[in-house]
Amino acid sequence: MKEQVEIVMATYNGEKYIKEQLDSLLSQSYPDLLVDVCDDGSTDGTVSIVKEYEKKDSRVRLFENKTNQGYIRNFMSGIVRCDSPYIMLCDQDDIWNWDKVELTLEKMKQMERENPEKPVLVFTDAMNFDSSTGKKLGRFHEMSHLNVKKVDTAHLFMENKCIGCTIMMNRAILPYLKELPEEIRVHDWWLALICSHFGAIGYLPEATLMYRQHEGNQIGGTSYSGYLKKRVSKMKEQRQVLFDTYRQGKAFLQVFDSKMTKEQRKTATKFAAMTDASFLGRRYLALRYGFLKSGLIRNAGLFFLL
Repeated sequence: MKEQVEIVMATYNGEKYIKEQLDSLLSQSYPDLLVDVCDDGSTDGTVSIVKEYEKKDSRVRLFENKTNQGYIRNFMSGIVRCDSPYIMLCDQDDIWNWDKVELTLEKMKQMERENPEKPVLVFTDAMNFDSSTGKKLGRFHEMSHLNVKKVDTAHLFMENKCIGCTIMMNRAILPYLKELPEEIRVHDWWLALICSHFGAIGYLPEATLMYRQHEGNQIGGTSYSGYLKKRVSKMKEQRQVLFDTYRQGKAFLQVFDSKMTKEQRKTATKFAAMTDASFLGRRYLALRYGFLKSGLIRNAGLFFLL
């Protein structure tokens, strides 16, 4: 008997692309699915469209938030509500490859055999494409120059590599989601930190979806040159982002202190200390404990901002 996979789709005013995305989910080669559409107060035709799909296919379920929660809380609420063995995250405007669920689940099963009864997260690559032309722009991880091998706790405190729309988790992660602090920067980053500390993270080097790039993206697949231009042009904003990253790490320590090993607690404590460390102190901590990003250029920029 196949095990059910529950897909959490967060929506907000997504009428323009949501039909194409829902069609790609319901056409998966792995059919034992639930599609939980979590709407965050859409004012366009999103809810009406989902209700049409709900009538046609019993695997589609609509959940409407009473108030707007924002995309991070919307995703987290949807995840916590899940009761299937496996959970995937889904944006409203992408297009999944027909075998995305099947391929990701195969990798998940392999990871679970190596890490029994632990929270496991699998993430994959994605193919960026231009929404207006349909042109493929290149693979997300190749374009962004992110090192997908650096998913240890120290590197993940400083930089997330796990794209939410590619993620699958097993339900062993759910007990770790009872407390969700305000300092969470991005939902997928928090989930990756949990699995890096208490379970395992696996990477599937396949582009399992078409990752739509358009002006309405919450978080898009920006090119490496675009990433660099943004960092150079908005220094003050980037320092605030870095400070928010420290705050997220400090919150993670506060929530999971009692579950950490001695070594994990030491690493998390040193990262949290960067908030109040001196100019030289922050640079020492980053080098000493490996709080680094991907590649020479990113780390040069990091040390300029620290």
